[in-house]
Formats: sequence, C-alpha cells, structure tokens
Amino acid sequence: MLAAFFAAALPAAQAADVKMVDGIAAVANNDVITYRDLNQAVARARQSLPKGSNVSDAELRRQVLGQLINQSLVVQAGQRNNVGATDAEIDEALAHNAQSNKTTVAALYAQAAKQGISRNALRRNIAQSIISQKVQQQAVMQHARVSDEEVDAFINRAAQQGVTLPEGEPVRQYRARHILLRADSDNAAAAAESSIRKIYSQARSGTDFATLAREYSQDGSAAAGGDLGWFADGQMVPQFEDAVHRLRPGQVSAPVRSQFGWHVIKLEEVRDAGTPEERQRNAVRQYLAEQKAQQASTDLLRQLHESAFIDIRTPS
Repeated sequence: MLAAFFAAALPAAQAADVKMVDGIAAVANNDVITYRDLNQAVARARQSLPKGSNVSDAELRRQVLGQLINQSLVVQAGQRNNVGATDAEIDEALAHNAQSNKTTVAALYAQAAKQGISRNALRRNIAQSIISQKVQQQAVMQHARVSDEEVDAFINRAAQQGVTLPEGEPVRQYRARHILLRADSDNAAAAAESSIRKIYSQARSGTDFATLAREYSQDGSAAAGGDLGWFADGQMVPQFEDAVHRLRPGQVSAPVRSQFGWHVIKLEEVRDAGTPEERQRNAVRQYLAEQKAQQASTDLLRQLHESAFIDIRTPS
C-alpha cells in the first residue's frame, strides 16, 4: 500500500492549477477531500492499473473519489465508536511496509517528504487506513459466521436444484471461543492489557470461559459465550491464528494482542475435513462466509451513505 502511495508523486502544480489542487473535491459530513488528495489518489490508482487498461481519466477520477468518500465515512464511523490506531500499530505498519519494500522506515519518511507529505501527515494517513480496516473487519466478523444449519440448507437447496457441489480440499478446522477487550488508543491498550490478564487468571483458575466471555467480552460473540464457530486458516487475523495453533483442545491462551485489541482464546475442538462430505461442507462454509463478508461490507457502506451528508464538487 505505502509503496504505491510514495511512488505516486503529485506533479508540481502550474500557477493556473493552484486553485484546483488546493480546492475542495468533495465533502463527507465534516470531512473535506481536497483536489490534492484526489490527484494523489488518482496517480496511485493509475500506476496500479494493468498495462493496456483503457479506463478514461474521468472514469478513474470518479471511481477514486468514490473510494475516498467511502474511506472517509468508514473512518468517521470508527472514530464515533472509539476505534483508533495506536502509535504501536502505526509503527508496525511502517515497519512491515519498509520490510516488504526492502527499505527502512527512515527512507519511507524521506520519500514522503519529497512528495510534500510531512511525517505527521503520513502517520495520520496510515492511522486512517488502520481504522478503516478495523471497522470493516469488525463488521465482517460480526456477520460472517456460518452455522451448521446454513451449510445444511445450502447443500439441500443445491440437491433439490440438481447442482453438483465441488468436494473441496482437505483442511484443518478449529472451533474456539474468545474474550476481546478493545484497545483503540495507547491508554486504552494499557488498561485493556491489565484487565485481560486478570480475566486470563480467572480462566486459568477454572472459572467457566463462556461465563467470562458473556460478562467481559466486547466482541459480538459475547452473547454466545465467545463462541466463534468453526473456522480454517486464513479466516482470522494472523496473531489470533498463531495463538490457536499453539493450543490443544481445552487449553486457554495467554493474552494475545491483535489490531482489534487484547484476546484470551480457548480452543474447543480441532478436526480435519478429510472425507468427501467433510470437504464439501467446508467448501460450502467458506463460500457462504465469503458471501456474508461481502454483504457485510456492502451493508456497512450503504448504512453510512444513508445517514451521511455528501457534497461532490467539480472544478470551476
């Protein structure tokens, strides 16, 4: 993400273009998207297009402006719900991008400065991306769980319609519960870590995990005792999956930090989808989860647009 961000330098504005560069391209509630923002984003998008793409400049600008408005609305929704990005998360994102691009964080800052982007502005942009990702992932996690009954219904409908479903690949699946304490600022992260360690001690001492989840968890799964249902690798954030992999059924993890906050995880069961029926059910489960995730993202944006004030402007 940052590689493309830095690579797209905003061309030096000619005197006649100053008004367009510094003017307002759109307003989303209380947030202003300037032509400078739009021009930089269009340049990044143009660089990422496949060779031979025939997307017109006007269409690309329309698409990119829509994406900027969507991100603004999602970030605003996150801020209203106290979703933030800590300095540690921003530092981690910078380090990850530096490593991916075989450079250093200092070099990233220097490259941004050449584009007229200050250190604070760069960190602010990264924070907004992190917040946007958190909000969308929270929406997906709350609505993309697939029950056994939904898998059964899908398979039955396919049979009634004479549709042959693919078998799918052998895969290991996990069923776990978790307790989540959100940590969307450095102060909140410290408080959440202290609280989650006390909850972890209670879980280790034999207090029923589901009861603790109902009482303390700030995730949508709290009402179900923290039950996340069955999932396979690639469906949870890496820190969560790594912790699950180190557990045996019945064990409780030490506190784990992810972009959502602090987790304590209890692994309930592990199974290998090895028979043809199991592989088929897993393939259906993954398909339904992907469909629900897409719908959750669509619904989130629709709801945000319905309640938003949006004013799209054109250059004079």
